[in-house]
Amino acid sequence: MKRIVVFSLTAVFAVANSACLFHHKQMANPLANVHSQQPDKELFDKAMKAINKDQFTVARLSLQTLINTYPDSQYLARAKMAIGDSWYKEGGADGLAQAEAEYKDFITFFPNMKEAGEAQFKIARIHFDELQKPDRDPTQAEAAERELRDYLVNYPYGAYSGQAMQMLREVQEVLAERQFRIGEFYLLRQNYRAAQNRLLHTVTNYPLYSKGDIAMADLARSFYESSGYYFQASDKAKNPTIKKLLIQNGNADRTQAVHFYSKLIRRYPLSPEVHQAVARLSALHAPIPRPTPQEIAFNRQEIASRRQLTRLQRLLSTFEGAPKAQLATADRVGKPTVTAPTITNVNGAYENISAAPATSSASNSGQVQLESVSSSGLNDSQNGTIATATQNSQSQVLTPDQIDKQKKQRILEEQIHENVPVTQKKENIFERVLP
Repeated sequence: MKRIVVFSLTAVFAVANSACLFHHKQMANPLANVHSQQPDKELFDKAMKAINKDQFTVARLSLQTLINTYPDSQYLARAKMAIGDSWYKEGGADGLAQAEAEYKDFITFFPNMKEAGEAQFKIARIHFDELQKPDRDPTQAEAAERELRDYLVNYPYGAYSGQAMQMLREVQEVLAERQFRIGEFYLLRQNYRAAQNRLLHTVTNYPLYSKGDIAMADLARSFYESSGYYFQASDKAKNPTIKKLLIQNGNADRTQAVHFYSKLIRRYPLSPEVHQAVARLSALHAPIPRPTPQEIAFNRQEIASRRQLTRLQRLLSTFEGAPKAQLATADRVGKPTVTAPTITNVNGAYENISAAPATSSASNSGQVQLESVSSSGLNDSQNGTIATATQNSQSQVLTPDQIDKQKKQRILEEQIHENVPVTQKKENIFERVLP
């Protein structure tokens, strides 16, 4: 039985390799319909025939002769592009690097030609074809994302815009999966701040990620749990300053949990994670949002657009470096993020809550009043550290003792904010109204 399985796998690989060996794609001559006896045209035709015969060095010599001998030729731009195509078709690490350099030169020398968009797309294709799995080196994925963003920004109506849009969705699926796995690693070890940084980066920069509902649910849960640990520690704290800081951080994390649970319900209304989000919002006495019909329709559409690999494809993908599973499950609807990824961290996240629920009747109904968190204990927009309430009066002349006291206060706030006081005992203390 084992011999039959081994023989079957060997046959599958042999067929796949033979298909690659006998598949030879001819490169079309873009000037084939131009009938001319001019020597520059003859050089170009000779080079294209050489490329199709895999005589790349001969082709590049002919093209370089055309460029040097006929600098005013109407075939000059196409010759420059063909040099890059010859390197691309030759392949290999050196060949692809040379192809990328030639394409970039083409964009530099001929920025207003329609072929400039083609050159930009081919640069993105070079990196896209070298994509690796999420647990591997992300250099090619990051380069592909950068080049595809440049294409969509500079050539939004180009001939390859639709294809580039889908390629960008797939590249971002790979990058999002990488960040999500790292966040899950930290969350399982109760390293909440590290997990929140990774998960926040995922949901912020990759809104079309196929596991975005799980990432957002984990992000909300991490804030839910970390706020509970802060409140538990505040009950045992004897120092009034530390007790106050613990409560502030607990309230801030609780507000974040409400924000992301509410966003989960609106963004992924058909996700199984919605049930837990509703239960947690009820436990926090926070209002439960209702998704619109448009939000429900889009979520249903993106779920239907995802594909799954067959068992055989999953088996074969384990022997390959390409991220076939992520390429298959990537969304095929929606507009991917075309701006540069935002550098996120939980210190600055509190300042960007646009939908933090707050009701005017909360104090009368016994619900927890969710208010916007002050800048004390949160991110300082100027230096990225934890701001303190004593920094508001900068016009005062401070003595060395006062400056030292402020520094110690800031260090204390940083330590309390970054180090969630995780304990072994878990209690549900969210039902009470906290100061």
